[in-house]
Order: sequence, then C-alpha cells, then structure tokens
Amino acid sequence: MKKILLIGQNGQVTTYLQRVLAGDYELEVMGRNDLDLSDVASIEKVLEACDPTLIINPAAFTAVDLAEEQQESAFTINRDAVAAIAAYCARRNTPLIHFSTDYVFAGDGDTPYLESDTPAPTGVYGQSKLEGEAAIFDSGAPAIVLRTAWVYSNHGKNFYKTMLNLAESRDQLSVVGDQIGAPTYAGSIADATKQLVEKILLQGGLLDGQAGLYHFTCQGQTSWADFAKAIFVENEVNNINVNSITTKEYPTPAKRPAYSVLNVEKITQTFGISLPHWGTALAYCAAESKAR
Repeated sequence: MKKILLIGQNGQVTTYLQRVLAGDYELEVMGRNDLDLSDVASIEKVLEACDPTLIINPAAFTAVDLAEEQQESAFTINRDAVAAIAAYCARRNTPLIHFSTDYVFAGDGDTPYLESDTPAPTGVYGQSKLEGEAAIFDSGAPAIVLRTAWVYSNHGKNFYKTMLNLAESRDQLSVVGDQIGAPTYAGSIADATKQLVEKILLQGGLLDGQAGLYHFTCQGQTSWADFAKAIFVENEVNNINVNSITTKEYPTPAKRPAYSVLNVEKITQTFGISLPHWGTALAYCAAESKAR
C-alpha cells in the first residue's frame, strides 16, 4: 500500500483529509509533536525515517493578524520549513502537494486572478506563503502548489463557526461587505485533493507539465457579509440581521485583499478536477452541521 505523509493534525484541511484518505492508503499523520515545523533542522531526519510515497502539506502559520507581530515564526514555518520539505522531495523524487493562499495577491483587481498574474502580498502572512511557494519551485521538487482561500468548516476556528456561535447570543451582526472572495469548504478541498492524489499515484508520479502552481477554490464569488447571510439561511437561523460595513469600519492589523477571487480553470484543464460552487459546498457543510 502506498504511504502518504500528511503534515499537520488538527487543522481544518488536515482533519478532512484524514477522513477521506484513511483506509485507502497507509496514512501517516504528523502533528507538531512528530514534525515540528519551527525546528527546521529536524525536518530532514523525520522525513527520511518516514520514507513516504507522497507528501501533503496543508500545515502553516495561518494567523493573519498575529503574523504581523510574530514575523520570524511566520517565515520559519511558511518558508524555511517548506524549503526543507521541498529539498527532501527533490532529493528523493517524492511528489509534494502543498497548500498556499489567495493572500499572495494585493486584491486591487476586479477579475479572477490567474496563476500567471504577479503576486503582491500586503501582509506578512501572504509574503511568507509566497516565499514558501518560491522555495518549492527553486528546489526542483516534483510538486504541486494549491492556492486556496476563505477556508471554513465545522472544525476549528473559522468564519462559518464564528457566525453561528455569535447568532446564539445576538440578533444583529456587522460584517465586512467590500471584500470579495470564494468561500471554500475544507471538505470540498479534501475531496478534490483525494482525486489529485489518486491520479498522481496511479500514474506513478507527476508527468511532464503537471508540476507547478494551481488555483484551488470553490467556484463563484461573494462578500463576507453575503456569505454570512447565506450561512444563516442554510442553517435555518432566522432571528439575526446582518449589516454590511466597510473594511475601514473594521480595521485589522493585517491588510486584507479587497478582491481575491482565483481563476480555477487550470486545475480542471490539467487534471479534470474542480471544486463545487461555493453555495453548493456551503449546503454540504450545513448538512454536516445538522448531522453532528
């Protein structure tokens, strides 16, 4: 049985990947106690001992505002650790699937970003993830980098859960309405990633022209305010009013992109894989919520 190393244990994407991959593969899941990404010097030894057929890395320093304060930690985990993983994969010719973010873009456009568009991150988180991408490609590793966005689920801390929790004690919420993106359900990311894993392992690795950068979000676009309204509709929460406010009215330490929708055609053209429309995926997430 092919051995997959999944880096990270309790994050949203890793949680759903464990669900969809367990049983079909020999899955080794390494949390911080097994593989400490802040201890870059230890990474090679741990990977050598594991000797996986394929590595999936959704783990990252994802606290966008905290990254402004803890810049060294953000770059260590999102760039230096990634460089060490990629170097191992390059030496061993081990396929790597790594997750990145829409925050590599400035967000000053109004049409979905292509993989070929020039990044211009506005914060430490986006810059550290962008430098992690560059480290992978500089290494020559057989790698796929998947940029995703606005990830939510029934697990961990995220916008979806925050909205539902706040609705239990409030009847009014003010939510930013001038940031546009594609909410992406972690369960949909996991399902599509499993398809990608199956294709890579079936063909014995990455074929010519398959390695590289791909945008990997649900389809369509919306604002945070309209996403919140949709969350309440899908979960039959009728006693709350959402007020749309501007980014200026809700300042944060890190600047967010005003528009970070990603064009997702390349992953479909290359691998025949696509994630559902964000509204469809939200319905899946809400159904899971009700079943819990």
